Amino acid sequence: MKSKERLLQLISGIDRERYQYLKQFFSRMPDSAAEEFRYEEVKKNEKIISAGRRCEAVYFVLEGEIKGVDYYKTGSVYSFMDFSKMFILGDFELFSNMENYMASIDAVQDCRLLKVPASSYLRWVRQDENALYLRLNNILTILTSERKWDREYLRMSITGD
Repeated sequence: MKSKERLLQLISGIDRERYQYLKQFFSRMPDSAAEEFRYEEVKKNEKIISAGRRCEAVYFVLEGEIKGVDYYKTGSVYSFMDFSKMFILGDFELFSNMENYMASIDAVQDCRLLKVPASSYLRWVRQDENALYLRLNNILTILTSERKWDREYLRMSITGD
């Protein structure tokens, strides 16, 4: 992107909830960080992120549905996680200091994305407490709901003495 203003224009046409989140997320981003963003389109059934590959980029989903996929050696495929509120991909591993992506992410339908190098994303977010807080809130909301679903699914009960 040439500037933060251009980035904000690009997101202006997306759905309201996503737009509100990203507008707030980008609100304190310096122009120098915005210059690192690139627009991409990914076709239905194409990979966005491949598990085991080096974490080199973070993706912002502007439009389209995605899914997390585990591919097993037996040939079976397991789709996991509700990605409806997942607007940013590829930073879980960065925040965990992992070198490689842990999950594959595929496009369920044609997607429009913004892609930023992982190093640029981390440099910016480390300096932007607003973006860091919003992302932390989003990640914890997702993880908390996943764990709740896991507990309900497994019907685990834990008792303490």
